[in-house]
Amino acid sequence: MKASIRPFTTFLSLTAVAATASAAAPLSAQQILSQFNLVTLGNAVSSQQQVDGRSFIGGSLGGGKFGMWPGALGSSDYAGLTVMGSANGVQVHHQGAVVMGSMSDSRVIQGSSSVLGAAANNHFNGPSYVAGPSANNQFNGGKLSQATAAAQAATSTNFATEIKNLSSALSQLGSTGSTVNINEGGQGQRVTFSAVANSQGLAVFDLSSLDKQVFSKGEFAFDLKGANTVIFNVDETSLDFASKFLNGSASELGSKVIWNFHQATDLTLRDSFGGVILAPYATLNNFDTIQGSVLVNQLNQGGKITWNGFTGNIPSAIPEPATYALWLSGLALLAWVARRRQPA
Repeated sequence: MKASIRPFTTFLSLTAVAATASAAAPLSAQQILSQFNLVTLGNAVSSQQQVDGRSFIGGSLGGGKFGMWPGALGSSDYAGLTVMGSANGVQVHHQGAVVMGSMSDSRVIQGSSSVLGAAANNHFNGPSYVAGPSANNQFNGGKLSQATAAAQAATSTNFATEIKNLSSALSQLGSTGSTVNINEGGQGQRVTFSAVANSQGLAVFDLSSLDKQVFSKGEFAFDLKGANTVIFNVDETSLDFASKFLNGSASELGSKVIWNFHQATDLTLRDSFGGVILAPYATLNNFDTIQGSVLVNQLNQGGKITWNGFTGNIPSAIPEPATYALWLSGLALLAWVARRRQPA
């Protein structure tokens, strides 16, 4: 059964959120990377695949198992799963759920929950709040009289602005001298990435002229040479590939590597993949494990997403999104002053 949010239910939802404790502080891009295993700006559909850590779904969600590994969730104002639209057929294993729309045929195994729309045929094992109509739900942990604090946190950060600004800013970084060797190894199908880091430990790869060659090969090898943060800037708008990460490297990359697909609209991964996937305009289809966080527009999940814990650092030269308006205003003022000083 698919329940919809009526105007009165929406009013109740907003009232319930407003009644919670003091507002959570907005998250920076660095905090998003350290707290979330999955962020989608729009909808997500899962073939009952799992996400180890915390998830934020900016649209509606169908299927999937979330918050699978307690150690991946860490400290945050957010629930184990936050859905800004409706949710159907999901499981949340730790730290509860917040669903701003309707929720149906789902189970929250551990943690408090807030459903700001209608709820039907759900199992809530922790204390839970439902603002809208409730039908055939099991409240094994009891009912709450108001929404949880995590429900207010759900609206405290503009994820779209943060992620898009991060991707755009990273795309402007020039190569640090890192190199790409193509057609090495068995039958010319290997690509070897050799990092060169700057004094802050940042290595940047510019793949703008090599995208199609790189992602047509079957094997990826990495020599990061001690870099603590590695950025791969990829210009392609559509990619469908299956490249094996050699020597178990996929499991090591999620903590320090960001693949910035800053112009992509369609991404399909057919083999296991390592590193953070940053693609704010793309629909991602994955058919194998992703070892690292995923930040995309929409997701069709066909393989699990595991938590590696991003420990890299966003380059200090990139202003936080909260300061972008001031930064851009300053540039505009300088340009205006320069024009005024030019002789007539």
